Amino acid sequence: MFRVVLSDARAWRRLLDAISTLVEEATFDVKPEGMYLRAMDPSHVAMVDFEYEKDAFQEFECTEASKICVGLGEMLKLLKRVGSGETLEISLDREANRLVMKLTGRYTRRFALPLLQPSTSELPTPRLAFDARVKLDADHLRDAILEVSNVSDQVRFIAGQDKLSLIGESETGKVEIDFERDNPSVYEFNVQGEVKALYGVGFLEDMVKAGSDNSKLVSVEFSTDKPVKLDYELPPKGRLTYYLAPRIE
Repeated sequence: MFRVVLSDARAWRRLLDAISTLVEEATFDVKPEGMYLRAMDPSHVAMVDFEYEKDAFQEFECTEASKICVGLGEMLKLLKRVGSGETLEISLDREANRLVMKLTGRYTRRFALPLLQPSTSELPTPRLAFDARVKLDADHLRDAILEVSNVSDQVRFIAGQDKLSLIGESETGKVEIDFERDNPSVYEFNVQGEVKALYGVGFLEDMVKAGSDNSKLVSVEFSTDKPVKLDYELPPKGRLTYYLAPRIE
């Protein structure tokens, strides 16, 4: 048996939006401990890692572990008109092989989505050691990446003892944004030596927009010429994490 209730249907829609930045189909691992997802984009450049523990739900019932695969585009269409203060109940109809959603608010609506064949491959947890970790305001990181996107399709991350810099440069101009370690929007700053890496702005732009819609803070972790990790906490008990491979010059 699987049945969950979320007190804020809009928040769940925002989380689905965040996952859909990388994949069109989502295979959720449903366990008695919560819901989990780890997926990679088709080009194998970026990964999303999502977890939502059972205590994050208003109600959570799961008697056995299973995989639930749905098309995110279709699910988001059905949730497009969700209103403020509406609750969302999600359950499985095994006989009909469908995911059932019930929205309760101004009135009650019920939707059913066909279940897709879940992926059988298991992505391992990335084993990465980072030389730089900076925790800062998620909105400020989003704005910084958007500033860079006006100038370049790639951004250079440089972290030293005193600041994290984001630099974009092209024939049309150059932009450099600094987050000093004593800046009020920086909450943690741990850097070993000087760390540099180059990343594509396209993926980052989607990630930071979606992340800031769901969380107030983000931890940015990277090492020289290694993937960057963007880690967003989802109160009360959840996490949304993105990984993006570097561009090697």
